[in-house]
Amino acid sequence: MIWGSTQGHLSVEEGVWSPSFEADIDLNIRDKLLAERASSKMSFDSSDALFSFIPDLQERRWVAAPNGGVTHSVRGAGELSISAESHYATVFLRPVAGVFTTIDSDRLEEINVPAGAVGVAPAGVQGRTIWPVSRETVAVVIPPGRLRALAEQECRGGIADIRFTPAVSPDRWALQVAQMFRDELTSGVGVNELYVDSLITVFGIHMLRKYGDSAPARSRGGGKLSSRNEHRIREFLSENFRQKLSIADLAGECGLSQGHFIVAFTSTFGERPHQYLIKRRLDHAQRLLLESDMPIAEIALFCGFSSQSHLTASLKRHCGLTPRQLRSHG
Repeated sequence: MIWGSTQGHLSVEEGVWSPSFEADIDLNIRDKLLAERASSKMSFDSSDALFSFIPDLQERRWVAAPNGGVTHSVRGAGELSISAESHYATVFLRPVAGVFTTIDSDRLEEINVPAGAVGVAPAGVQGRTIWPVSRETVAVVIPPGRLRALAEQECRGGIADIRFTPAVSPDRWALQVAQMFRDELTSGVGVNELYVDSLITVFGIHMLRKYGDSAPARSRGGGKLSSRNEHRIREFLSENFRQKLSIADLAGECGLSQGHFIVAFTSTFGERPHQYLIKRRLDHAQRLLLESDMPIAEIALFCGFSSQSHLTASLKRHCGLTPRQLRSHG
Protein backbone atom coordinates (compact mmCIF):
# COMPACT_ATOMS: atom_id res chain seq x y z
CA MET A 1 0.00 0.00 0.00
CA ILE A 2 1.14 3.51 -0.82
CA TRP A 3 -0.15 6.66 0.79
CA GLY A 4 0.53 10.34 0.63
CA SER A 5 -0.53 13.85 1.48
CA THR A 6 0.36 17.41 0.66
CA GLN A 7 3.64 16.72 2.44
CA GLY A 8 4.58 13.94 0.00
CA HIS A 9 5.11 10.23 0.50
CA LEU A 10 5.47 8.51 3.80
CA SER A 11 9.11 7.53 4.20
CA VAL A 12 10.41 4.50 6.07
CA GLU A 13 12.88 5.32 8.79
CA GLU A 14 16.10 3.53 8.00
CA GLY A 15 18.05 2.13 10.91
CA VAL A 16 21.43 0.45 11.09
CA TRP A 17 21.16 -3.31 11.18
CA SER A 18 22.80 -4.94 14.18
CA PRO A 19 23.21 -8.75 14.20
CA SER A 20 23.91 -8.91 17.94
CA PHE A 21 20.60 -10.20 19.25
CA GLU A 22 19.23 -13.52 20.45
CA ALA A 23 15.70 -13.64 19.02
CA ASP A 24 15.47 -15.94 16.00
CA ILE A 25 15.44 -13.49 13.08
CA ASP A 26 15.48 -14.86 9.56
CA LEU A 27 17.87 -12.55 7.70
CA ASN A 28 16.55 -13.74 4.35
CA ILE A 29 13.05 -12.65 5.36
CA ARG A 30 14.37 -9.29 6.51
CA ASP A 31 16.22 -8.71 3.24
CA LYS A 32 13.10 -9.63 1.31
CA LEU A 33 11.02 -7.17 3.33
CA LEU A 34 13.54 -4.39 2.73
CA ALA A 35 13.43 -5.14 -0.99
CA GLU A 36 9.63 -5.13 -0.99
CA ARG A 37 9.59 -1.80 0.82
CA ALA A 38 11.95 -0.31 -1.75
CA SER A 39 9.83 -1.77 -4.54
CA SER A 40 6.68 -0.25 -3.07
CA LYS A 41 8.30 3.18 -3.16
CA MET A 42 9.15 2.71 -6.82
CA SER A 43 5.63 1.53 -7.67
CA PHE A 44 4.18 4.99 -7.07
CA ASP A 45 3.47 5.33 -10.79
CA SER A 46 0.80 2.61 -10.56
CA SER A 47 -0.91 4.23 -7.58
CA ASP A 48 -0.58 7.61 -9.28
CA ALA A 49 -2.45 6.17 -12.27
CA LEU A 50 -5.35 5.21 -10.00
CA PHE A 51 -5.87 8.87 -9.11
CA SER A 52 -4.69 10.38 -12.41
CA PHE A 53 -8.13 11.80 -13.28
CA ILE A 54 -8.34 13.77 -9.99
CA PRO A 55 -6.83 17.21 -10.75
CA ASP A 56 -6.59 18.39 -7.13
CA LEU A 57 -4.84 15.30 -5.73
CA GLN A 58 -2.01 17.44 -4.36
CA GLU A 59 -4.54 19.07 -2.01
CA ARG A 60 -5.73 15.75 -0.57
CA ARG A 61 -4.54 13.01 1.70
CA TRP A 62 -4.77 9.73 -0.18
CA VAL A 63 -3.99 6.03 0.01
CA ALA A 64 -3.90 3.30 -2.64
CA ALA A 65 -4.84 -0.27 -1.69
CA PRO A 66 -5.31 -3.54 -3.63
CA ASN A 67 -9.04 -3.02 -4.18
CA GLY A 68 -8.92 0.72 -4.94
CA GLY A 69 -8.05 3.99 -3.28
CA VAL A 70 -9.43 6.68 -1.01
CA THR A 71 -8.79 10.40 -0.55
CA HIS A 72 -9.72 12.94 2.12
CA SER A 73 -9.84 16.69 1.62
CA VAL A 74 -11.04 19.92 3.21
CA ARG A 75 -11.36 22.70 0.63
CA GLY A 76 -12.74 26.19 0.46
CA ALA A 77 -15.23 27.36 -2.16
CA GLY A 78 -14.29 26.15 -5.62
CA GLU A 79 -15.07 23.77 -8.43
CA LEU A 80 -13.91 20.39 -9.72
CA SER A 81 -14.17 18.80 -13.15
CA ILE A 82 -13.33 15.15 -13.65
CA SER A 83 -13.44 12.55 -16.38
CA ALA A 84 -13.75 9.43 -14.28
CA GLU A 85 -11.51 6.54 -15.32
CA SER A 86 -12.67 4.49 -12.32
CA HIS A 87 -15.89 4.36 -10.32
CA TYR A 88 -15.77 7.43 -8.08
CA ALA A 89 -17.92 7.98 -4.99
CA THR A 90 -17.73 11.21 -2.96
CA VAL A 91 -19.07 11.20 0.59
CA PHE A 92 -19.77 14.64 2.09
CA LEU A 93 -18.84 14.74 5.79
CA ARG A 94 -20.56 18.10 6.31
CA PRO A 95 -23.68 19.62 4.72
CA VAL A 96 -23.15 22.06 1.84
CA ALA A 97 -25.96 24.21 0.45
CA GLY A 98 -26.10 25.70 -3.02
CA VAL A 99 -23.96 23.15 -4.85
CA PHE A 100 -24.14 23.11 -8.66
CA THR A 101 -23.44 19.84 -10.42
CA THR A 102 -23.68 18.26 -13.85
CA ILE A 103 -22.82 14.93 -15.43
CA ASP A 104 -22.11 14.46 -19.16
CA SER A 105 -23.88 17.76 -19.86
CA ASP A 106 -23.42 21.54 -19.80
CA ARG A 107 -26.61 21.99 -17.80
CA LEU A 108 -25.90 22.71 -14.12
CA GLU A 109 -28.38 21.60 -11.46
CA GLU A 110 -28.47 23.19 -8.00
CA ILE A 111 -28.70 20.83 -5.03
CA ASN A 112 -28.40 21.05 -1.27
CA VAL A 113 -26.05 18.36 0.01
CA PRO A 114 -26.74 16.89 3.48
CA ALA A 115 -24.04 15.32 5.62
CA GLY A 116 -23.52 11.72 4.57
CA ALA A 117 -24.76 12.22 1.02
CA VAL A 118 -22.91 10.20 -1.62
CA GLY A 119 -22.29 11.43 -5.15
CA VAL A 120 -21.53 8.49 -7.44
CA ALA A 121 -19.83 8.92 -10.82
CA PRO A 122 -19.46 5.68 -12.82
CA ALA A 123 -16.30 5.08 -14.79
CA GLY A 124 -16.36 6.80 -18.16
CA VAL A 125 -18.51 9.81 -17.28
CA GLN A 126 -17.54 13.47 -17.15
CA GLY A 127 -18.72 15.58 -14.25
CA ARG A 128 -18.41 19.07 -12.84
CA THR A 129 -19.21 20.35 -9.35
CA ILE A 130 -19.21 23.92 -8.01
CA TRP A 131 -19.57 24.61 -4.28
CA PRO A 132 -19.85 28.07 -2.63
CA VAL A 133 -18.44 27.32 0.83
CA SER A 134 -15.89 25.08 2.51
CA ARG A 135 -16.52 21.35 2.19
CA GLU A 136 -15.00 18.19 3.68
CA THR A 137 -15.19 15.02 1.64
CA VAL A 138 -13.92 11.47 1.39
CA ALA A 139 -13.73 9.99 -2.11
CA VAL A 140 -13.47 6.27 -2.83
CA VAL A 141 -12.00 5.20 -6.17
CA ILE A 142 -12.53 1.63 -7.40
CA PRO A 143 -11.32 0.49 -10.85
CA PRO A 144 -14.00 -1.22 -12.98
CA GLY A 145 -12.18 -4.55 -12.95
CA ARG A 146 -11.99 -4.59 -9.16
CA LEU A 147 -15.67 -3.75 -8.75
CA ARG A 148 -16.59 -6.36 -11.36
CA ALA A 149 -14.66 -8.99 -9.39
CA LEU A 150 -16.50 -7.99 -6.21
CA ALA A 151 -19.82 -8.22 -8.03
CA GLU A 152 -19.03 -11.71 -9.28
CA GLN A 153 -18.12 -12.81 -5.75
CA GLU A 154 -20.82 -11.07 -3.76
CA CYS A 155 -23.88 -10.71 -5.99
CA ARG A 156 -26.01 -13.47 -7.43
CA GLY A 157 -28.09 -12.88 -10.52
CA GLY A 158 -25.60 -11.01 -12.68
CA ILE A 159 -23.42 -7.93 -12.50
CA ALA A 160 -25.05 -4.56 -11.98
CA ASP A 161 -23.58 -1.41 -13.45
CA ILE A 162 -23.03 1.53 -11.12
CA ARG A 163 -25.40 4.40 -11.93
CA PHE A 164 -24.80 8.13 -11.61
CA THR A 165 -26.24 9.34 -8.30
CA PRO A 166 -26.32 13.00 -7.20
CA ALA A 167 -25.41 13.74 -3.57
CA VAL A 168 -28.90 14.62 -2.36
CA SER A 169 -29.79 11.87 0.13
CA PRO A 170 -27.91 10.94 3.32
CA ASP A 171 -26.40 7.47 3.52
CA ARG A 172 -25.68 6.80 7.19
CA TRP A 173 -23.65 3.68 6.56
CA ALA A 174 -21.46 5.39 3.96
CA LEU A 175 -20.96 8.35 6.33
CA GLN A 176 -19.73 6.05 9.11
CA VAL A 177 -17.24 4.35 6.78
CA ALA A 178 -16.09 7.71 5.39
CA GLN A 179 -15.41 8.92 8.93
CA MET A 180 -13.31 5.79 9.51
CA PHE A 181 -11.34 6.54 6.34
CA ARG A 182 -10.80 10.14 7.46
CA ASP A 183 -9.64 9.12 10.93
CA GLU A 184 -7.15 6.64 9.47
CA LEU A 185 -5.75 9.09 6.92
CA THR A 186 -5.38 11.91 9.44
CA SER A 187 -4.02 9.85 12.34
CA GLY A 188 -0.48 11.11 11.77
CA VAL A 189 1.03 7.61 11.76
CA GLY A 190 1.29 4.85 9.19
CA VAL A 191 -1.93 3.69 7.59
CA ASN A 192 -3.09 0.15 8.46
CA GLU A 193 -3.16 -1.34 4.98
CA LEU A 194 -5.40 -4.31 5.74
CA TYR A 195 -7.90 -2.07 7.54
CA VAL A 196 -8.16 0.33 4.59
CA ASP A 197 -8.43 -2.53 2.09
CA SER A 198 -11.22 -4.05 4.21
CA LEU A 199 -13.12 -0.76 4.25
CA ILE A 200 -12.73 -0.30 0.49
CA THR A 201 -13.99 -3.85 -0.04
CA VAL A 202 -17.15 -3.42 2.02
CA PHE A 203 -17.70 0.06 0.55
CA GLY A 204 -17.52 -1.46 -2.94
CA ILE A 205 -20.10 -4.09 -2.00
CA HIS A 206 -22.30 -1.32 -0.59
CA MET A 207 -21.99 0.60 -3.88
CA LEU A 208 -23.14 -2.46 -5.82
CA ARG A 209 -26.14 -3.05 -3.59
CA LYS A 210 -27.28 0.55 -3.17
CA TYR A 211 -26.10 2.33 -6.31
CA GLY A 212 -26.28 -0.44 -8.92
CA ASP A 213 -28.74 -0.38 -11.83
CA SER A 214 -30.37 -3.47 -10.38
CA ALA A 215 -30.67 -4.63 -6.79
CA PRO A 216 -28.46 -7.74 -6.66
CA ALA A 217 -29.33 -10.43 -4.16
CA ARG A 218 -26.98 -10.83 -1.26
CA SER A 219 -24.52 -13.63 -1.60
CA ARG A 220 -24.73 -16.55 0.75
CA GLY A 221 -22.59 -16.00 3.78
CA GLY A 222 -22.57 -15.39 7.48
CA GLY A 223 -21.71 -17.55 10.43
CA LYS A 224 -18.21 -18.56 11.38
CA LEU A 225 -15.26 -20.00 9.54
CA SER A 226 -15.18 -23.76 9.36
CA SER A 227 -12.71 -25.45 11.70
CA ARG A 228 -10.51 -26.20 8.71
CA ASN A 229 -10.52 -22.60 7.50
CA GLU A 230 -9.99 -21.27 11.01
CA HIS A 231 -6.86 -23.41 11.34
CA ARG A 232 -5.72 -22.51 7.82
CA ILE A 233 -6.03 -18.75 8.27
CA ARG A 234 -4.46 -18.86 11.73
CA GLU A 235 -1.43 -20.66 10.31
CA PHE A 236 -1.28 -18.38 7.28
CA LEU A 237 -1.25 -15.23 9.41
CA SER A 238 1.28 -16.74 11.79
CA GLU A 239 3.66 -17.32 8.88
CA ASN A 240 2.93 -14.16 6.89
CA PHE A 241 2.05 -11.43 9.41
CA ARG A 242 5.14 -9.41 8.37
CA GLN A 243 4.01 -9.23 4.76
CA LYS A 244 1.69 -6.77 3.05
CA LEU A 245 -1.63 -8.61 3.04
CA SER A 246 -4.94 -7.81 1.40
CA ILE A 247 -8.43 -9.07 2.10
CA ALA A 248 -8.28 -10.86 -1.25
CA ASP A 249 -5.17 -12.75 -0.04
CA LEU A 250 -6.87 -13.88 3.16
CA ALA A 251 -10.21 -14.72 1.56
CA GLY A 252 -8.41 -16.71 -1.12
CA GLU A 253 -6.74 -18.89 1.51
CA CYS A 254 -10.21 -19.92 2.69
CA GLY A 255 -11.86 -20.11 -0.71
CA LEU A 256 -14.42 -17.47 0.28
CA SER A 257 -15.64 -14.21 -1.19
CA GLN A 258 -14.09 -11.14 0.39
CA GLY A 259 -17.31 -9.94 1.99
CA HIS A 260 -18.13 -13.38 3.39
CA PHE A 261 -14.60 -13.75 4.74
CA ILE A 262 -14.69 -10.44 6.65
CA VAL A 263 -17.95 -11.39 8.37
CA ALA A 264 -16.92 -14.99 9.10
CA PHE A 265 -13.45 -14.04 10.37
CA THR A 266 -14.88 -11.43 12.75
CA SER A 267 -17.47 -13.89 14.05
CA THR A 268 -14.81 -16.58 14.57
CA PHE A 269 -12.03 -14.54 16.18
CA GLY A 270 -14.08 -11.82 17.87
CA GLU A 271 -12.13 -9.09 16.06
CA ARG A 272 -11.68 -7.87 12.52
CA PRO A 273 -8.79 -9.14 10.35
CA HIS A 274 -6.73 -5.96 10.66
CA GLN A 275 -7.09 -6.01 14.47
CA TYR A 276 -5.90 -9.61 14.64
CA LEU A 277 -2.97 -8.83 12.33
CA ILE A 278 -1.84 -5.76 14.28
CA LYS A 279 -1.78 -7.81 17.50
CA ARG A 280 0.40 -10.45 15.84
CA ARG A 281 2.80 -7.74 14.69
CA LEU A 282 2.85 -6.10 18.12
CA ASP A 283 3.49 -9.42 19.88
CA HIS A 284 6.52 -10.04 17.69
CA ALA A 285 7.74 -6.45 18.02
CA GLN A 286 7.56 -6.65 21.82
CA ARG A 287 9.58 -9.85 21.76
CA LEU A 288 12.29 -8.24 19.63
CA LEU A 289 12.35 -5.13 21.82
CA LEU A 290 12.90 -7.23 24.93
CA GLU A 291 15.18 -9.94 23.53
CA SER A 292 17.39 -8.12 21.02
CA ASP A 293 19.48 -5.01 20.45
CA MET A 294 17.85 -4.46 17.06
CA PRO A 295 17.16 -0.74 16.35
CA ILE A 296 13.54 0.24 16.84
CA ALA A 297 13.20 1.45 13.24
CA GLU A 298 14.38 -1.96 12.00
CA ILE A 299 11.96 -3.76 14.32
CA ALA A 300 9.11 -1.67 12.95
CA LEU A 301 9.98 -2.55 9.36
CA PHE A 302 10.66 -6.20 10.13
CA CYS A 303 7.29 -6.66 11.87
CA GLY A 304 5.25 -5.08 9.10
CA PHE A 305 4.82 -1.51 10.37
CA SER A 306 5.31 1.34 7.91
CA SER A 307 7.66 3.31 10.17
CA GLN A 308 9.01 3.65 13.70
CA SER A 309 6.32 6.22 14.47
CA HIS A 310 3.64 3.77 13.31
CA LEU A 311 4.99 1.11 15.69
CA THR A 312 5.26 3.65 18.51
CA ALA A 313 1.67 4.84 18.11
CA SER A 314 0.31 1.28 17.86
CA LEU A 315 2.25 0.04 20.90
CA LYS A 316 1.26 3.09 22.95
CA ARG A 317 -2.39 2.53 22.05
CA HIS A 318 -2.36 -1.16 22.98
CA CYS A 319 0.10 -1.28 25.88
CA GLY A 320 0.40 2.27 27.16
CA LEU A 321 4.17 2.26 26.55
CA THR A 322 6.44 3.44 23.77
CA PRO A 323 9.06 1.03 22.37
CA ARG A 324 11.83 2.79 24.33
CA GLN A 325 9.81 2.63 27.55
CA LEU A 326 9.04 -1.06 27.04
CA ARG A 327 12.70 -1.83 26.36
CA SER A 328 13.90 0.11 29.41
CA HIS A 329 11.27 -1.46 31.71
CA GLY A 330 12.01 -4.93 30.40
